[in-house]
Amino acid sequence: MFLIGAYLFSGEPLEDYFAARRAEALEVAAGLADQELAARGRDEVINDLHRRYSIPVTDMHSDQAYFSGERPMTAEECQAIGAREEDIDKFKAITISIPYSGDVHLFTCTPTIYSANQPQAEVRDGALHVTYFLSEVEEPQLENNFKRLIALIERTLEVTQWQAMTHNELLMNGLTGAFEARVA
Repeated sequence: MFLIGAYLFSGEPLEDYFAARRAEALEVAAGLADQELAARGRDEVINDLHRRYSIPVTDMHSDQAYFSGERPMTAEECQAIGAREEDIDKFKAITISIPYSGDVHLFTCTPTIYSANQPQAEVRDGALHVTYFLSEVEEPQLENNFKRLIALIERTLEVTQWQAMTHNELLMNGLTGAFEARVA
């Protein structure tokens, strides 16, 4: 059984993404006219910017996972995994999709702590698409392998969630500080 797809949690550093979001929020805050700030009120402006630039709770909905595709493997795919050409009809590709909600970057960026055993999936259309290449005899193992993959993704997602919570706190502190400096 082979798992294919891009490695999750392996893109740009997650802290860089968060820093860019905070910088963008502070830039928008700095560009607000004093009249708008006075008209809307400092707290309302801060809360609005925090809502816009904070990272939402990001969840993987593994209880809603579904089979989204099954197809025969191509000759090239069989060759890539070392399957013999005469056995090509014994292999297939199965894709299981797992919906998620929240910020895609928590799946694609590299957290500060992560496992060297990175999970693989394609992230698109609000779901993680996990594709396995397997033979008929490996089908009974699919459920256990999938459960292990889900556990690995959930452990790493927990780390990214903690980082997101820190970002949200730093964002609020930065916005509050930016507006306090304007009043002073």
